[in-house]
Amino acid sequence: MQIGEELCDKFLKGDYQYVLAVHTDKSHIHCHIIFNNTNLYNGLSFTTEHNQGKVSERSWAKLRKISDDICQEHGLSVIEPKGKGVSHFERDMQIQGKSWKDKLRAKIAEVAFYSKDFEDFLRNCTASGIEYVYKPQNKVKLKFRLKDEGQQKFTRADTLGEEFTPERIAEQIEQIQKSQSTMERLSEKKNPEPEPTESQPTEKKDDMWKSIRGMRKADEIITALENVGITSFTEFSKFMWNTPHSDDHTEELSVLKKKIKAVDTLIAKMKQRSEHSAVYKEYQECSALWRKIFKKKNSDAIDSYEQADKYIREHSKPFYVDGRPPKHSDLQKMSVDLKSEYETLSKEYNAFLAKKTTAQQYTREVRNYINEKHARESNEQSRQRKLTQQKKKGTLE
Repeated sequence: MQIGEELCDKFLKGDYQYVLAVHTDKSHIHCHIIFNNTNLYNGLSFTTEHNQGKVSERSWAKLRKISDDICQEHGLSVIEPKGKGVSHFERDMQIQGKSWKDKLRAKIAEVAFYSKDFEDFLRNCTASGIEYVYKPQNKVKLKFRLKDEGQQKFTRADTLGEEFTPERIAEQIEQIQKSQSTMERLSEKKNPEPEPTESQPTEKKDDMWKSIRGMRKADEIITALENVGITSFTEFSKFMWNTPHSDDHTEELSVLKKKIKAVDTLIAKMKQRSEHSAVYKEYQECSALWRKIFKKKNSDAIDSYEQADKYIREHSKPFYVDGRPPKHSDLQKMSVDLKSEYETLSKEYNAFLAKKTTAQQYTREVRNYINEKHARESNEQSRQRKLTQQKKKGTLE
């Protein structure tokens, strides 16, 4: 962890936020680093500031040099490159569509990162546009497809790599959850709550808004969010980072609305046909001699019957019951059930919209506060490490 932090400090120089994770799931302990592309202080992108010029001067070459130097300083092995690597641009092009497997790997990894367990992962896959087939009893247990982006066939999970089997995905999610819990505990130990005084009331043991308590308008923001049902910073952050929500029923309501319209239209056409059925029956029973005369007198009723009958024959197949055309009573019951489901989802959806609207009012303000807070903490940690290194150096000298 310390070596990884030293690498980030030398490479990013405190100007970019980063997340550092140490993994022990392989035979070799290693770090994963993700850093923000935007400079905290001047707003310029990392690409603009550091990734220009000749290939040999690009940031990946500088990063490798810094990494090799640090590894040598700490007595670690240095990997000798074999042939040419893949540039950042080439990797982006792969993710953008040259390889379905690369695209799937990226999306699956993203979904797994914010999932609580494997079942939650499967639900989040659906919400994120990843279709899946999971049959644990089969030899091929899991398959994925990005249908909305044009992928025709499913891709077997085991062909994506050993990290994408159901078992490994579940293990990785568990590791992520444990890491997050550990980080929260360490954060609590590092920043313990102050002891309450007589003039200071005791707060709840678990402060759900601890992350933003230091904000100037914290109480006002928290009150506004809790009034619409957002009860913690964790829940608020899902809106802040546009995480999929289970109560965002936009697509479900749209589908239900179309079904209700289709059913109600069929009911109306059945009523229309029924109103003119007696006239149409009489028309059918007329002899050829009188049929033209009868139709001329009752053309509106006959045309209305035939139009309704044609519509019912063309649009009733999706609502067949046991292979038979639906009855009027079947459609009425279906309409009632669909409208009840629509009303239930609408209530949840309206509550979600109220939360989303309120959260959006404070997203920019809270995000800026969190970024500034992290920047201060990062700079302070960097300063402390430099002081420690200077002390060690002075002791050695």
